Amino acid sequence: MKKIKLLYDVARTMKNMAKIDGSITVGVQKDQETVFSLQNKFEKDEAGKVKANVSAKMNMNGEDLTRESTTEFTLTGDHCPCTMWKSFHGRQDTAHCRGIKGVFHRISTALGILSSLKVEDQPNGAAVISLNLNDVPDEIKTMLREKMQQKHASHPDCGGMQGCQNVEMLNGLVVVTVNEKHTIDKLTVNLDGRAQDAESKAHSLAATAEVQFAW
Repeated sequence: MKKIKLLYDVARTMKNMAKIDGSITVGVQKDQETVFSLQNKFEKDEAGKVKANVSAKMNMNGEDLTRESTTEFTLTGDHCPCTMWKSFHGRQDTAHCRGIKGVFHRISTALGILSSLKVEDQPNGAAVISLNLNDVPDEIKTMLREKMQQKHASHPDCGGMQGCQNVEMLNGLVVVTVNEKHTIDKLTVNLDGRAQDAESKAHSLAATAEVQFAW
């Protein structure tokens, strides 16, 4: 119950934050060679104006491509970043979103993840929330591998999965550091796995991501 209360307090607090500043860094390696990296500095003011400075480098078919951009927009009404993300992609994953079966699928997934979460209390009311993929139910591991393969099928020539056909193994650790005000200071993700290419040759994959907030 304490774990659920903490997650609820953090979600409610983050949802109501009027001003947000932070950065995102992402790195992907294939066979110990960096094939994708990204840096994104973002900020949202109290009026809903969002600004993001993005720098990315990607290996596509053996050629390094670099892109830098600055994006500004204003969030109004019921629009939120997650809604805009779905709009940019033009479609939503509806495979598990229809009917009573879809409802229980989402419930079982949420409960499986919740049961695997660990919370460590820190001084002054802070906490560290962690999720080790080795601890989640096998069905969730399978779902994650399938989603990675579906994403690769849509973009087969870019990113760490380039040339790979099947994800055989996926391990990882997610760590969220929460302060005494129930806001997230930092979120880190570390993933590693193995995938096969069309010739059944195995490749090692690794990915890291960090979201750092500045309050």
